[in-house]
Amino acid sequence: MNYSPAKTIILFFLGLAIVGTALLSLPVARNFNAFSFITNLFTAVSAVCVTGLSVVNIGEYYSTFGQIIILLLVQLGGMGYMFVSTVIILLLGKVALKDRRIMQDMFNISSFSGLKNLLLKAIFFVLTIEFVGAVVLTFIFLGSFSSLSKSVYLGVFYSITAFCNAGFSFFYDSLAGFADNPFLLYVVSALVLLGRLGFFVIVDIYDTYKENRLHLSTHTKVVLSVSAGITFFAFILFLFSNTVKGHGVFYLINNAFFQAVGARTAGFYSIPLNLFNEFAKVMLLFLMSAGASPGSTAGGIKVTTLALVFVFVRSILKGDDDFVLFKRRITVDLIKKALVVFIVFFASIAFFSVILVLLESCLSPLAVVFEVVSAFATVGLSLGITSDLSVGGKVLIIIAMMVGRIGILTLLIVALNPSAKKKDIRYPEARILVG
Repeated sequence: MNYSPAKTIILFFLGLAIVGTALLSLPVARNFNAFSFITNLFTAVSAVCVTGLSVVNIGEYYSTFGQIIILLLVQLGGMGYMFVSTVIILLLGKVALKDRRIMQDMFNISSFSGLKNLLLKAIFFVLTIEFVGAVVLTFIFLGSFSSLSKSVYLGVFYSITAFCNAGFSFFYDSLAGFADNPFLLYVVSALVLLGRLGFFVIVDIYDTYKENRLHLSTHTKVVLSVSAGITFFAFILFLFSNTVKGHGVFYLINNAFFQAVGARTAGFYSIPLNLFNEFAKVMLLFLMSAGASPGSTAGGIKVTTLALVFVFVRSILKGDDDFVLFKRRITVDLIKKALVVFIVFFASIAFFSVILVLLESCLSPLAVVFEVVSAFATVGLSLGITSDLSVGGKVLIIIAMMVGRIGILTLLIVALNPSAKKKDIRYPEARILVG
């Protein structure tokens, strides 16, 4: 029997969202008698897509049972690609030959034979990192809460949501109440950064150190360099944009760094967004779009895609015949794929933004576009309009979150069926003026 990895991933996320909605709709899952299907659906999809947008405060609206369901959805959603692929390989048997290349493309690996061990090793690292993060955060929360059980609960919750880059929080102001606690800010930042790097990058770094290899893979180099560059740019942006101010230089540095890390993909913030100036809000739109790396828990356009687009532009401007990155030649197929994802990503944002602006004409256009980018890039930041959206607006954001999480490439693979037989037709060349 043949199995399509792309279709399986789509069905997995849709099924997980349906199950999550059903569980959150149970009376035991909430603290109020009032029932709202759209609220439960929105929360479930946001959790599965590791976004963090919410129309209610989950710490008050949902019971402990409901919060645990949300946490499980975040965990499964964050590890979704790995989980589904492992099931396909270990339980469903061999994958059809025509789908092997598709799976290799989705996971950005060069060898299908090593995928099983790679995924199992990645899952081990994920659980280990989350466990260590939970222990450290528990001790940090003990400084603010006298209850050990509550501190443990908060430690586990924020460790998983931080690593999975899902900005859910029990507090109305995210982590603004801990803006003067550098230990919590840097631990959460470390978890977000590790989750953003991607499972395959973490495994590659470990294998390189363990096997005393001289060089990391080109993929890892690209992810580390581009991620570091974007994070540094964001840090300088927040440092000098007057967004973070007061309480001395260390407070300024700590919170500027946390904003640079958490506000890009995770949705956490230590400075309320209403204190951001217009320039910082606009720049956040681009930072949220940049996203994380392939195979990570976060969304966005992916840093590797941005790197390949940059290589393409640079090569065209310099008139080079080859596309070179870190002294390695990049194939034309990869460049084409990056350009398609880049164009479709921003075209999708424009499409969703136009519709939502029309649906929510009474809201600020900047806030509406901000909401769309945050949802489609699965970030979770909001300028405070999520709960004010109409039913139609909430449904649109739900679709944006799901499409953004499943991934443009996966959807294109299913829609265009790249495994189909190509037509042996070559048309005459044509000349078109450009520029």
